[in-house]
Amino acid sequence: MADMVKFETPENVHVEYQMAGLGSRFVAWFVDSMLLGLIMFVLFIVLVIGGAGLGDYADDVARSMADTEPGKTPQLPFYVWGIAILVMGFAGFVYFGLSEILMEGQTVGKRQVSIRVVKAGGFSLDPGSILLRNILRVVDHIPLFWLVPLLTERSQRIGDLVAGTVVIKEEKERLGGLRQRLLRRPQAEAAFRFDATTLSRARPSDIEAIEKILERLGGLQRREQHALIRNVIKSISERLQVDTPDVQQGRRFLEDLLAAEYRRQDRMLG
Repeated sequence: MADMVKFETPENVHVEYQMAGLGSRFVAWFVDSMLLGLIMFVLFIVLVIGGAGLGDYADDVARSMADTEPGKTPQLPFYVWGIAILVMGFAGFVYFGLSEILMEGQTVGKRQVSIRVVKAGGFSLDPGSILLRNILRVVDHIPLFWLVPLLTERSQRIGDLVAGTVVIKEEKERLGGLRQRLLRRPQAEAAFRFDATTLSRARPSDIEAIEKILERLGGLQRREQHALIRNVIKSISERLQVDTPDVQQGRRFLEDLLAAEYRRQDRMLG
């Protein structure tokens, strides 16, 4: 399908995502823009209150920029607009960049409509890609480039094309049952324990691959299950720097790892 993106992880697990629609991406951008505008308004009020004691100095600066020769345009409005554009551009870069780094490819707006940024080739989403795609928001805001997402196969804007990222729908419907089932399991019953340092070594693509594996295990023959689990737990264990469990315990290993990661994510989100 044209609205699907597929790739194969290093663990030989085929992962398939549905592309996020332009409508949901616009709604996410609108929500984020409103939130950013509110943040900027609050900061403006704080700066106005904080700068009240510098009133005389500010008046002198304003008068010096406003004084012009007859027939010339006052400079003050241009200074104000220039500073405002720079501040808004920097604030947008910080907001979108940090949000997608800290929230693993999401912002507040993206989370509201259940979409996420991922690497197009199946590799782990890294801070460099996120920062690059957000630096290029300046280019994406040029009217000439507004049509780029309509013309690209994966609805990618300029920033996505350069950074090698795509925006996908989150599969909450399919993963919600697995997540809830694992979170309901008492932590004390875990056969394998993973601390925060160990979990931090796992890539987002590793977690996604484990979710896919646990989803599809029920539809495989026992021999196929063991073959898939054996291949995955070896590479995952090496990345986490833990002992590789026996294949008979492989499913429990993956479930305990996924449950620990879900609990970590919940704590991060408060």
